[in-house]
Amino acid sequence: MALPEAIAASSKLLANCQFFLYLGIIIIYYLCKKFCTMNQIYFEAKGEALLERIGMTKAEFARRMGIRKQNVKALFKSKNLETIYKAAGVMDVPFEMLIGYIEEPDLTEIPIVPFEEEDVISEDDIPIGDSAEDVIKRRQIISKFYRDWKEKNPLQRRFNLSLKEYINIRFVSITETCTHASRTYLSTLAVLQLDAILTGAKRVTTVPAKKNQNQKEFDKMLIMHYLCPGIGTVKMTVGVKRRTHEKVQYCITALEA
Repeated sequence: MALPEAIAASSKLLANCQFFLYLGIIIIYYLCKKFCTMNQIYFEAKGEALLERIGMTKAEFARRMGIRKQNVKALFKSKNLETIYKAAGVMDVPFEMLIGYIEEPDLTEIPIVPFEEEDVISEDDIPIGDSAEDVIKRRQIISKFYRDWKEKNPLQRRFNLSLKEYINIRFVSITETCTHASRTYLSTLAVLQLDAILTGAKRVTTVPAKKNQNQKEFDKMLIMHYLCPGIGTVKMTVGVKRRTHEKVQYCITALEA
């Protein structure tokens, strides 16, 4: 083979090698990019956006997680399962969603179980009298309502838009509300609006917790009001636990009652 032909052949071979080298680099780049994306979990990729969607500030999230606000961004890069599990509880979302890949759906559909027609408590079911029998009947209605509500709400809490925190339902919520709300028709009717009250009530004042058996676990009590159509102003007392600062619905009554 003549020298010019050899040089031409070598140049062509070199050009082909460069082409395949560049092609290989491009393929590897996109494979790496795809691999990295698939291994970026939802918690890291969408965590901050999720906070905005649920209406929780970074400051509040940091407080509940026990970290400083400036460390929130770094926290969302964590792969520690215990940290992510705790964050799932704070944000009230499924743990499985936070550790899923971002290629999975952004929203996890949680089925809402509708009330069966026979389970619905209407105004006509609530006695309007003041006799002992009427009070007992109203107490039974309130107790059943809470029991059904807890079955349909296993987390037993609602996010309050004013406090920007969750208000939880506990055993004391049922006992206190049954005792006080059952005394009148309007207060019993107000309890049936529990979801709306937990979500929409606004704080009007804060008072110290009483030194009695029922309030001994609380540091202070929040007095909150909610304007309920057809009932008027409803008062909800919320206890703030001493160590955890957890908000607990303590009692609900209608002020006009």
